[in-house]
Amino acid sequence: MSYQNLMDFSVHPSDVNRFSNKWEGLQAYVTEKELDGVELLIGYETPSVDIPRELVKSVHLPFWVTWLEVWRKGEVAAKHYFPGMSADHLQFCCGGNNAKEMVTSQKQLWEYAASFHPAHAVVHAAHVELEHAFTWDFTYKNTEVLAGLAALLNRTAKECNDGEPPVKLAIENLWWPGLDFLYPAELDDFAGRLEFSNWNLLLDTGHLMNTNPALRCEDEAVDFVLDRVSRLSKEAQAKIQSLHLNCSLSGVYQVEQLQKGLPLNWSELNFSEKYSAARNHVLKIDQHLPFQTERVKEIIGEINPDFVVHEFITKGIEEYSAKLEQQLNVLR
Repeated sequence: MSYQNLMDFSVHPSDVNRFSNKWEGLQAYVTEKELDGVELLIGYETPSVDIPRELVKSVHLPFWVTWLEVWRKGEVAAKHYFPGMSADHLQFCCGGNNAKEMVTSQKQLWEYAASFHPAHAVVHAAHVELEHAFTWDFTYKNTEVLAGLAALLNRTAKECNDGEPPVKLAIENLWWPGLDFLYPAELDDFAGRLEFSNWNLLLDTGHLMNTNPALRCEDEAVDFVLDRVSRLSKEAQAKIQSLHLNCSLSGVYQVEQLQKGLPLNWSELNFSEKYSAARNHVLKIDQHLPFQTERVKEIIGEINPDFVVHEFITKGIEEYSAKLEQQLNVLR
């Protein structure tokens, strides 16, 4: 079994400033930890020339949280969901005011990603409205989100040379409506809708665990992941070429919060306050903890990935190092 170990990192100052000498410090850290490189979350600015290109094995594109309504209805939906928002902030949230602007933004991100010559660029396949993160009373079904995403990706690909993205897209699962790896027929239908070939799949283990609030221990979680993967078609299984490896056992929290519903005074909060509340809530659902059981090797053995990204939520490089070592130890 041969795969490359990557750490997750971003162009955001909160990550870059973890090292006093910034990108040089990251390069030294990767060497010290005997990693193969990083998966780099980029933004909408032209990537800095200071970023060591040889370190970037994978690129993660920004996540558009609430985008499907804007894709379908344009500025009417943009004004409804993002009232008074600046153009830059709107691009961050959903790519733009309408489908045309969203395609332009997506193409720009693909080109930025391609400048690193990575193995792939990661795309989240989900849509959720902020209040639905608490209530789970979703507007759209998986099939509607996936059909919309396929249309967005197809239209963007047509703007590229030969109708293919300039970088391979790695489409990632979430636990919101979209790609969740729970229903094999939905994934196969989505794959059949894609009109280009330069894509594969990325399995985030923690995101898959978040779909099952009944999980209470890592053994149950490993069994669940293996079971869901085994149900996918052989074609879909072969498309999973990389892993975001992390553990999430937040079922008790999920159930408790679902019973509580929306936070108090939700209707009185502005968008920024709602976004912050939803983000804090999501971080408690999606724990991004290191695995502590050696049985995690069974997942890697089943997937046989090219890349394993050790993706954790941490406050500093010391905490990241501790979690990285913990997970690497069970993989040895």
